[in-house]
Amino acid sequence: MTGHQLAVGAVLRRGKDVLLISDPPDWALPGGAVEPGEPLLAKVTHEAGFSSVLPERLLWVARYPAGGVQYEMLGFEVTGVGRHDGSGAWVPLPEAVDRLGQMWFAPIRDPAVSYLTGRARVATLWTWTDLNEPPETHPRVS
Repeated sequence: MTGHQLAVGAVLRRGKDVLLISDPPDWALPGGAVEPGEPLLAKVTHEAGFSSVLPERLLWVARYPAGGVQYEMLGFEVTGVGRHDGSGAWVPLPEAVDRLGQMWFAPIRDPAVSYLTGRARVATLWTWTDLNEPPETHPRVS
């Protein structure tokens, strides 16, 4: 591995809806790579369309190699603060699970879908040593 990259994704809820961001051809949770010196949730705040977001709890940590870089993605449940600017789409939970479940990239798809369907506990660690193989999870995901 030649480097390390931190990334973040977030679940934002409004009633029974979840905020998704169009990332053609997929839908994703707001977030992205965190640049050195950048506030941890800055990308989430920007993509979610709020003036700021407040972290409520850590949902998962996903570790995976890609392109010679070791990634660590933190998934949070957050609350948006301020007026929402209309970014993204508020999607009913079952539809959000379906859209996220179609995403090609397992380190984003699997933790998000497992959490939203109640199959994974809060603060689950997901570790891929090879993206073509299933991950190890701690605690175990049902």
